Amino acid sequence: MQPTTSVIDISFENAQQVLIEGSMNLPVVVHFWSPSSPQCEPLFSLLQQIHQQTGASFTLARVNMDELAPLAQQLGVAQAPAVVILKEGRPVDGFADIPSPEQVTETIVRHLPAPEDQLLAKAKELLAEDQSVEALNVIREAHNLAPQRNDIILVLIRALLNNQIADEAETLLNGLPLEDQQADFHELKSQLELLKAAAESPEIKALESKLNTADDSAELRLSLAIQYSQAGRNQEALELLLAILQKDLECLDGQIKKNFLDMLATLNGDPLSSQYRRKYFSLLY
Repeated sequence: MQPTTSVIDISFENAQQVLIEGSMNLPVVVHFWSPSSPQCEPLFSLLQQIHQQTGASFTLARVNMDELAPLAQQLGVAQAPAVVILKEGRPVDGFADIPSPEQVTETIVRHLPAPEDQLLAKAKELLAEDQSVEALNVIREAHNLAPQRNDIILVLIRALLNNQIADEAETLLNGLPLEDQQADFHELKSQLELLKAAAESPEIKALESKLNTADDSAELRLSLAIQYSQAGRNQEALELLLAILQKDLECLDGQIKKNFLDMLATLNGDPLSSQYRRKYFSLLY
């Protein structure tokens, strides 16, 4: 059997890390094989197909029983081919015979995490790596699949705050039930308050005060909209620019339109993006 990029060959050195520690995060499907058993190759090919079809939602590993017989014995495997599925450090399922492809698939799939749980884990991983934009896109997918899951909502709020999207984060925070207002909730609440304080910068206050004076102009409103956008006050920014576009689509030689569309592009996945894109298109037709 030739190694592939989608399988981990188990050795005495990596067994603990892959089979025990690794199965705490994802199920580990272990294929026990022997070079002397011709039945091993087609079963392994099937496992690789399932691994690919499920989006690598489990770890595929293999054990050469001729080299690691003691490890096989620890998991109750006496001969090859065999499959053992590990979750949270212990075996939960498997087979020692050769079931049909449908039975193999069914056995594995019933132990896989739900799609929203896979997305939740990925979003947490991205946040830990400071990839906030990517994390927000992923956790929005999870939220769309399971909109009532408060554990997903908490991660969505964190991603929103990391992307300085204060309004949506505040709405979600205020909608959480009391039983979920624990340590994570209060930490996010504090982060929101800091973001809102930063959004009231002296530059913003100065521009806002000019709106009620003779200095009010399209240039002033554009400057204020940009400041709002940078502070995470996206709806206010879009409303300012939309009001100008409703009067003149080519105001400032198209600069207002360009900044409006640029803001929408940065809000990809945000409900505001769809809402204001529809309003913009209504001006065109």
